[in-house]
Amino acid sequence: MELNKIYNKDCLEFMKELQNESVDLIIADPPYFKICGEFDFIWKDVNQYIEWCKKWILECHRILKSTGSFYLWGAIGYNNGYPLFKLADWMESEDIFRVVNWITQRNSRGRGSKKGYMSAREELIYSVKSNDYIWNTAYTEEKSNRKDLGFDGKPRKNEFKRCSDVWIDIAEASQSSKERFKIFNGETFPTVKAQKLCDRILNASSEEGDLVYIPFAGSGSEIVACIRNNRNYLATEINNTYINEIIIPRINELKSA
Repeated sequence: MELNKIYNKDCLEFMKELQNESVDLIIADPPYFKICGEFDFIWKDVNQYIEWCKKWILECHRILKSTGSFYLWGAIGYNNGYPLFKLADWMESEDIFRVVNWITQRNSRGRGSKKGYMSAREELIYSVKSNDYIWNTAYTEEKSNRKDLGFDGKPRKNEFKRCSDVWIDIAEASQSSKERFKIFNGETFPTVKAQKLCDRILNASSEEGDLVYIPFAGSGSEIVACIRNNRNYLATEINNTYINEIIIPRINELKSA
């Protein structure tokens, strides 16, 4: 398998070609249940969607090393995409992945609903296969002013505040003109992840030279993060237009900078 390449394939079929425990980190941002377009799967109901997710998540478990981590983006309300909590419960109860953190990314702009509160958040499940997983403590860019001693009774050495499971320090990509991409009919790509979010995940849960698998490449933010942070990657995307018109130009621009 050629590394550092985007494959125009379905992720489920592609992963069947990979060896057991061959990947260090997986970052999955699957299409939401209610986003059905020319290149998306069409699910009859949310249960059918959940069953589809279980199939590719099981393959992710097979190819991930025992020291690896699995990140899954999603939503918790039916109006916003799909009920992520169902997948989290299934992964835990079936001993597929152990959830370390349920992370909430706060967005500055919400999406309304006729009945219910506006949604201004995205959810990220951080899970692992074993207790022997890679972890590099994540810090924000905010200076730490704490003067008390650490848990070991020694002075604190960290210059910046540790990152919590509520991410409020990075604005979503939809609010940054540099991270928005035009697709069909001039519309913007719907689920672009801010580059700093991808960098944070990579630096916390992998080392330089590690292999990252990205099942749903989308606009390629995780791929860009891999290049910027010296990680190898394998990526799949069934929409060839995304690959040719968004991802490859982003890679070329990064390499020519």
